[in-house]
Amino acid sequence: MFNIMVAIVSLSLLLALGCGGGDQPQTDETVVDTSDEMVDEVIEDVVEETPLYPEGTLDPSTVTLDVAVDAWALNEAYFAWVGQEVTLVAYPYIWYGEEVVVEGDLRLVADPESTDELATAYFDESLNQTLLRGEIIAVRGIVEAGWTGPELAGAVFVDAPDAFERVETSPWAYAGEPIPVDQFNEMFNVWMGKEVIVQGYYHSTTTSTTDYGTTIRIDLAHPDDTYTKYVACEMLEALSAVSESLIVADRSGVQIRGTIADESFGLVGLEGCTLLNR
Repeated sequence: MFNIMVAIVSLSLLLALGCGGGDQPQTDETVVDTSDEMVDEVIEDVVEETPLYPEGTLDPSTVTLDVAVDAWALNEAYFAWVGQEVTLVAYPYIWYGEEVVVEGDLRLVADPESTDELATAYFDESLNQTLLRGEIIAVRGIVEAGWTGPELAGAVFVDAPDAFERVETSPWAYAGEPIPVDQFNEMFNVWMGKEVIVQGYYHSTTTSTTDYGTTIRIDLAHPDDTYTKYVACEMLEALSAVSESLIVADRSGVQIRGTIADESFGLVGLEGCTLLNR
């Protein structure tokens, strides 16, 4: 009975303290602030700590000829924007006059008077919508690689901001914020013309002869996925007999130096290439 009475008194005391009745003794317990302001601060901290280039991805600003990059990592970085849904802020390209009627597609520029087409939006149906020269627009769609630059498939118009504002983002950190079309064009093409040393598993050599001459191409794969090619290297000259023998005998860790030129059938295309370690 005594133990039951003690339990009842203890429970009553705890309830009284929880309800805030009377003068409460000081405790060492930490009070957690769950206000909206604190939650917002926590969310902001998380966003700020999100890396632009997570571990295992390539930051183009830090890639130099001092270190070889893996063929599969370069392929991932080169095509990182493709397939993502992005929103671009731009002006409509108007070749003549002060307005354009949007039907199935619209070319995007960064200046109302510019003829430098930085991206193209493709709509699923003809809109028959009139846009004015100097009108800021925002278009959302799925990124594809086109012959003349980035394209947006399945494009739709969304609410446009009042001005162009550059954002700090990357293919891995993008969170849907509107990107000025000139900034996106730069990020999309950031690897073009960059000289690199790429390494990978030797997949094959292809030789083709046309009226323009003979082209020798070496393709690199992953040592754990030897059937999938990631980089195509157009060589400056044919390999020597010794190099040909060595590259077949020891396929892993082949290093080639070249300049990123363009996509080549889903691969990263390098030109002016030389074999470094065979």
